[in-house]
Amino acid sequence: MKGIINEREEALEKEYIMKLERSFHIQARRDRMLARWAAELIGRNDFDVYFDEVISAGLLESGDENVFRKVLDDLQYADVAIDAHAVREKMKRLLREAASSLDSAG
Repeated sequence: MKGIINEREEALEKEYIMKLERSFHIQARRDRMLARWAAELIGRNDFDVYFDEVISAGLLESGDENVFRKVLDDLQYADVAIDAHAVREKMKRLLREAASSLDSAG
């Protein structure tokens, strides 16, 4: 009985880790697409540098708020006519796209 319980615990732990990894990959993919979108709008040609800036903002705090604020602030600083709601909606759409592309990739 103890062996079955241990096997079940290990299986649940592996499933949990896989879900966390999937979530991480989806978010990273979304952030890459978001950074590319924002870089084009603000006229930054140094996409890799900008992507690193967006990722660094995301690492400061868990969740999406730092990434959201970073991108919104950069867009507003560059005088791009966009509001917070539009950026949040773009982030939601890109999250769905990232999940879908990850699923189709394999």
